[in-house]
Amino acid sequence: MSSRRRRRCGRGQEVIRDRFIALQVAQQDASPLSGSVRSRQIGHLQASVVTSTPQIFTRTQKLASAADRDLLAVGLVDRGSGYLAQDGRDCFVSGGDFAVYDTSRPFTWAMSGDWRLRVYTWPRESIAISEAELQQLTATPVRTNAGVGFFMSPMLDRLTQSGAGMSGEGAVRLACEVAELTVTAAGEASGRWRAAECGAERLREIQAFIEAHLTETALTHDRIAQEFFISPRTLHRLFAQGGYTVAAWIKTRRLEACRRALGSSATRNLTINEIGSRFGFSTPAFFSREFTARFGVSPRRYRLENGCTRLD
Repeated sequence: MSSRRRRRCGRGQEVIRDRFIALQVAQQDASPLSGSVRSRQIGHLQASVVTSTPQIFTRTQKLASAADRDLLAVGLVDRGSGYLAQDGRDCFVSGGDFAVYDTSRPFTWAMSGDWRLRVYTWPRESIAISEAELQQLTATPVRTNAGVGFFMSPMLDRLTQSGAGMSGEGAVRLACEVAELTVTAAGEASGRWRAAECGAERLREIQAFIEAHLTETALTHDRIAQEFFISPRTLHRLFAQGGYTVAAWIKTRRLEACRRALGSSATRNLTINEIGSRFGFSTPAFFSREFTARFGVSPRRYRLENGCTRLD
């Protein structure tokens, strides 16, 4: 690379760093460097329009680690085309399509043609989403012809245009709402929400099956997994989303069934030990200990307080 071209790239890096974050900038061809950066602040949202010639922008691990601020960013390409790579995924965007990226981790933008990129950034800490969740959404194209992207793309475009002023409170609220919609759009595009809905529906089916088979001694995670044609690992993952293990859920539901039975007139002829044994508690001592730990009262005391005179 000639010294003149290095100087031009260096100047481009300075502009990008001052307006956004530190990036390595490389031209893709020998065309004259030209371009512009225009920004607008809306609350804690910065909306910018960047134009230039074919270039590659790289956020290295070293640059990300040395940064004093992290941003959630959206890149919308409405002229030329862009290639974004982050978190093991990559996508092409053009024609008003956009994608989310996170400046706390390495990424690459490769811009081709006479391009225009609209960039929207929020302080990372202002976005109510975990790092693990965000990593599922990056570098996924949000298309403008369907779904949330159909509504989002023209709205994002308007944010970079001059408009009537608004109050400080209004600007902050707008920035927050746009961030929420952006996360929703990326979640829809990635299929994350649909996968979560399918997982929740499957979990409800499994829980209903468990409820109907609480008296079966062979109600194990392997038995349940076979019933639903899934692996034991998938079964555990479904329950882990709710903070439970499969065994803990079964025990909780069995204890609840025992509690109902101990207070019901329909089972007053059964002994406490028979009720515990019916729902899988192998010994009276184990049943009494687990019941007391769960409900703060022994099975005997609970039955007495609910008017049943049979306490054996």
